[in-house]
Amino acid sequence: MGRRVTKTKKKVKSKNKQSASKDESAKAEGSKKKPTAIHEALRQNVETHKPAEAAKYTVSQLLAKAEEYIDTFEFEMAQKFCQRALELEPDNVQALETSGTLLLELGELDSARHCFGRAIEVSPDDGYSKFMNMGQLLGGADAIKCFGRGLELMMKEQEQQTQGGGAGDASTQTKAPVTDRDVSNAHCSMAEIYLTDACFVTEAEERCRHHLDEAIKRDGDNPEAHHLLASFFLSKDEPEVSVMSPLMNAKAAIEKGISLWLPQMKELVKPDGPAVDPIEVCAVSYPARINATKILIELEKYDDASEVLELLLDEEDEVVEVWYLLGWLNYLQGADCHTNARYYLLKAQRVATKVGCEDEAILQHIDELVQELGPGEDDENEDEEGKEGEDDEMDSDSEEEGEEGKMDMDH
Repeated sequence: MGRRVTKTKKKVKSKNKQSASKDESAKAEGSKKKPTAIHEALRQNVETHKPAEAAKYTVSQLLAKAEEYIDTFEFEMAQKFCQRALELEPDNVQALETSGTLLLELGELDSARHCFGRAIEVSPDDGYSKFMNMGQLLGGADAIKCFGRGLELMMKEQEQQTQGGGAGDASTQTKAPVTDRDVSNAHCSMAEIYLTDACFVTEAEERCRHHLDEAIKRDGDNPEAHHLLASFFLSKDEPEVSVMSPLMNAKAAIEKGISLWLPQMKELVKPDGPAVDPIEVCAVSYPARINATKILIELEKYDDASEVLELLLDEEDEVVEVWYLLGWLNYLQGADCHTNARYYLLKAQRVATKVGCEDEAILQHIDELVQELGPGEDDENEDEEGKEGEDDEMDSDSEEEGEEGKMDMDH
């Protein structure tokens, strides 16, 4: 296969929680269920580390409480309940899978790999999600093996559903149904491996295209499948005589992909638009939308890329890569857009400092572009605006600390 494509890790059935905005967090806070007496006792026992008392509760009760905390995005607390469940039943597959998923969210990849690996050892022939999650944590042939096994079990489970449960495990009756979108996403995972880690293996191009075709066949409205198809065409090494063919196909694929979610996102920012959570409107995760803009930029579809990036800023304005890409696409459009490019790149630098960005490649490219563009007429004003913003935050923090101190004194 041709050029290696940058890999974007995905969370299986994570509902985009890693890119939830501050508004979503507030919504989650407000949606917490009132704890029952047993759940409150469980919480206190886990928090105060009382294993003898916690042992009075069943694994099912501990996992039910973990699910409540997952629903409100309190992953660390949920993980404590999973850990206690595993102390009671170390090989409980549900506890291992739930714990693994939580550890993925918390960035503890080695521990997540251990949980999914053990779940696979204990139950190798039932349940696809542990294989799909494990595939995220592996590369090359190992990832292909995991995704392939997960896809096989997923399709088997879906077939049993179609037959009303068939002769399969009775537990399939209580599982969430496997949808065509699930199967399509699994094919996308396989295709992405052949575009990235396994792009030089024998017949990588043919296998990648097979899985992309299957993904679209299963669910033609899956944006991710069309985004990946665009990346596939961009990765192809074609003879000079047909160099326009893959570019045209890539443009058609990315246009189809963004048409499945961009119009709905644009409706949200209208003054009279619906007051709903972005995740409820757009199933494409924040990182996946960023990746789509990279494809748009490579295809010189700057207006579409800019529109998507501006919408991403409306959703979350402290993501360095979004500011950087806005600067980059303006830089690419020539001298007339260099003032805008400088503004976005300087903003990217300030946000990087604020959030502690550790992406050295992006930071280095931002510095190089800023140096090349040189100082601008508005740089001094922009620096002042940045300082004013920092001062406002410090003042706000001081006011909050003062209020807290006053409350402490009152008590």
